[in-house]
Formats: sequence, C-alpha cells, structure tokens
Amino acid sequence: MTKKTDQDVMRENNKKLVLKTLFNAGQTSRSSIAGAIHLQKSTVSSIIRELHEEGLIEELGIGEASNAGGRRPNLIQFNYRYGYVLAFDMGARHLRYSVNYLNGEAIKKDSLRLIGNSVKDVFQMMREVISGLQAFDTMKGLLGIAVSTHAPVHENEIRYSPFLELDSFALLPALQEIVDVPIRFENEANLTAISIRDFWYYAGEEPLQNLLALNIHNGIGVGTIINEQLYYGVQGLAGEVGRSVIYKDKQVYRLEELYSEKAIMERIAKHEKKAELTVDEFAALIESKDAFVLEVVDEWITAIAQMAYNLVQYSAPEAVFLSSRSLSQFPDLLQRIFEEYKALDPLGETRIEFTQHDIYDSSLLGGVALISRQVLGLESQDLVFKK
Repeated sequence: MTKKTDQDVMRENNKKLVLKTLFNAGQTSRSSIAGAIHLQKSTVSSIIRELHEEGLIEELGIGEASNAGGRRPNLIQFNYRYGYVLAFDMGARHLRYSVNYLNGEAIKKDSLRLIGNSVKDVFQMMREVISGLQAFDTMKGLLGIAVSTHAPVHENEIRYSPFLELDSFALLPALQEIVDVPIRFENEANLTAISIRDFWYYAGEEPLQNLLALNIHNGIGVGTIINEQLYYGVQGLAGEVGRSVIYKDKQVYRLEELYSEKAIMERIAKHEKKAELTVDEFAALIESKDAFVLEVVDEWITAIAQMAYNLVQYSAPEAVFLSSRSLSQFPDLLQRIFEEYKALDPLGETRIEFTQHDIYDSSLLGGVALISRQVLGLESQDLVFKK
C-alpha cells in the first residue's frame, strides 16, 4: 500500500474542510469558503473543481455584488441530490424505514408490521424495500444503508437481541449480497443521541457538546455524546442501563423488568385481565384517571426522575433527552418528571427535555446522519442536517 505523504494528508484534510463548509453553508461562493476556513482562493478553487467533477457541486449562477462593490460572485452549493441514503429501524413489532437525501431531507418513509420475530423475516422485508427503490431524481441513487437495532452493536455486528430471533443468520452479509453500498448497524439509543446532536434546533444557542438520550421503550437504553462524539464503551456495551440491577420487595430485578414501557404496560394489562395493552389503550386508561393505573404511573415517574438524576451524577451532561411513546402524549407527566428530578438536584445545571421529533424518527434520522457522514468521509466534522 502506497504511504501518503504529508502533502497528500494536508490536501485530504483541506478537501474535507471545504466539503464540510459547503455542506453547511447553503448558497455560497468560492471566495466566501476561502475566507471562512482561511485557505488560499487558489487552493479552494482547485478543490471545488475536483468536487464538481465528482458531482458534489451545484452551480447556481451569478449572485449579487457585496456592499463594497467588486465582481459579482459565482454562487454554488452542495449537491444534496447527489444521492440518497436508506435508514431502517428494526423494532419489536415493526420495520420502519426512511429514505433521505444526504442533507437529511426526507424523500419517503413507512412502517411495516413484522410477521414473526425472526431476523430472516426482517431481511425479506428489507430486500423488498430495497428492490422497490428508485433514483428519486438523484445522480447516484442509493449511497448507503443504516440499520437501527434495539440491541448492542460491536464492529458492525449485533451482539444479541432481546426482541428478535437472530437464528445464527448473518444479516450484514445477506444485505451486502443484494446491494453494493456501505451498510452500518447501530444501537437505537445511540442513533437517537446522534439525531439530537445533528438535527436538534437550539433556537440560537450553541450546539450541545455533551448530552444523553434516555430511551424508555420495550427496554431502557442510553446514547451518550461526549465532546460531540458518540461514546461506545467496551464492545459497544455502553448505555445498557436497563440491565442495571435494583433491589425491590426482597428480590433483585433488572431495571427494565420494572420500569421499561413494556414492563409498565404488562403490569397494567395483567390488572385489566388482558393479554397485552397497546399504547393507545394505556393512554386511554391514564386519561380516564383509573386509580390503579395512576398509582403505577406515579411510581414510574419517580423511577424515571431517579434514573435521570443518577445518569447526570455520573456524566454531568448539558442535557438529558427523554424518549417514550406513551409519556410523550402527556405533557403534564413530563413536567412532573422534571419537577421530581429538580427536587433531587435543585442546584443542577443539566436540562431535562423531550425529543422534539417523533420518537420513531429519532433513530431513523440518526441513521441518516451516521451513514451520510460515512459516505461523504466526514464522520467527525460538525455538519448541519435538515429535517
């Protein structure tokens, strides 16, 4: 393998810097880019020419002159229609997917009901989705695939799954046989954290550098961003908060056995003498102010506030973002979680918030950002994505 010279490395880094600036800028010019990143105009023009040849630049024509006069600039922008990416979310009961341009803009999305719980069945559904994709008015078509899993991932492999039967079936090689693009697997809580980092709108504030995404669904998981980078831990096992142990009623439980959304609804379903409870049925029972349900919810709120408090004591993030299908329907419950959290830590600076977009969008958008960065070679750059 040919060793890169210092000049090659510098050129590569400069190209990434120009591409990042172009990606974030919207309409801009070569001189504006050169001024923003403090490179010579000739260097920027050379890199822009190279990116143009690759199809990553869109020419917009002549812009207006500045107030100081001078030549009118040739405007350019990143070609978001260069290609698109596909993100899947493998849930316990649904396969959700989203097709997005490289800047994050959605082209289409859908949710498919799973038949069975075998990963082989999931693969068949993925293959049908992929085979039905079009060019969507792009130059290159499909550029990459991200797969959100409700399970730990290490070195692009699913460690285990509490919801799907893996059946010794190698999903990654099976996908690689039908499509020749980069494919990334990642834990759904990690992708939620990425989506908050890359898609969250801060209303004029500086982007958060350290944050936690606390996802309470069928299990309980945490995605951790430290200094704007995702923290994986040893073998991708960071954030498996639901596996933490808790002593209750003279018995040891896993945290998610008591306080995951699934555990709470199973507890209420048993009281209602039902085999299972849907999120809508759960919400209806809360609205009806059923005494037993309210008692369970009170306990759940306290447990979530304590979870958030304990996480904050360990990592001291700037914000904790909560995600739950059922709780998101009741702003007053969210307020109660915040109030109980503040009672535990009245002087703390960490914010407690709920994700702005639909909870199912969170992991999908995180997957879009993850694979788009890989396709562009901008994994560690500050990029501004658009929903």
